[in-house]
Amino acid sequence: MRPDARTTEGGQAVMETILLGLVLIVPLVWALGVLAEVHKGALATTAAVREAGSDAARSTSLEDGRRAIDEAVARALADQGLDPSLAEVTWSIDPYFRRGGIVEVQVAYPIDVVGAPLIGSVSGPSVWVRASHITRIDPYRSRE
Repeated sequence: MRPDARTTEGGQAVMETILLGLVLIVPLVWALGVLAEVHKGALATTAAVREAGSDAARSTSLEDGRRAIDEAVARALADQGLDPSLAEVTWSIDPYFRRGGIVEVQVAYPIDVVGAPLIGSVSGPSVWVRASHITRIDPYRSRE
């Protein structure tokens, strides 16, 4: 008597589906996690440069402008759960802090692309997310 083919290969389709699902779904979930982190970094750096530029433009002196930029960038990155000490911040302000002068702020932040949901990030390659913002020093505000 020949054994029935259905009884000898009954669980094979289930195992193939599980294995194929793992091979396809695990990289997809990892890619979505990385994209979410990159998006979070982009939102944080954009908010940081906007806040820093507007705070510096409303400052009354060059030193106050520098302090306002540092505080605004740190606050915006911390609000998104990112470490402000990893950010690279560059800025330039009109040296005489004249009305209508330009304030330019640039922030770059590294996003780790190697990580896992339970393991966390591991040292490896990073993607740098960069944002830049230019604003004018308030031309109508009086300086004391």
